[in-house]
Amino acid sequence: MRSKPLNILILLGSPREDGNSSRLAFAFADAASRNGHRVQSVRLSALEIAPCDGCRRCWPKASQPCVVRDDMDSVYPLLRAADVLVFATPLHFYTWSAPVKLLTDRLVCLGPDQPRHLKGKRSVLLAAGADDRPAAFAGLRATYRLVAEYMGWKRLGELCVGSLEAEDDVSRAPRALARADALGARLA
Repeated sequence: MRSKPLNILILLGSPREDGNSSRLAFAFADAASRNGHRVQSVRLSALEIAPCDGCRRCWPKASQPCVVRDDMDSVYPLLRAADVLVFATPLHFYTWSAPVKLLTDRLVCLGPDQPRHLKGKRSVLLAAGADDRPAAFAGLRATYRLVAEYMGWKRLGELCVGSLEAEDDVSRAPRALARADALGARLA
């Protein structure tokens, strides 16, 4: 018996529209779509997202998780509707990009202690970096794991690919694209 289709939200953290991490995400999305899942992506660098100011005035109204009015207003419903959250990011100074950092900071209003939380979601990390040392991704992986653990998400996988510096380097890395495809294909 086939499981019900999942709602997958891909959070594209690259400032490059067609960057390496985005291409990994597209390979993941193609595989998930082939299996009948619904995939939507949001290009975070195109949004105006203010930093969290730590006011802790979350959920002032039933429909608004945060008091800050910006483009996160359109992202919050997508986050809540998603079954799987995919963080696709370039490696920036040993962690995820600034757009992903802004988004994750603003998740405090959907944390596990909030009335409308994101507990029970599933998550995936896709990352591309110029550094060829596997250890270069240690900070990113630790951050992702800590965020997922705190939020109560089940981690479905991580794919961190190094030696990808130029915008189209991943096109010459078929094994990396195949690994992203395989990760998307095994969602159930």
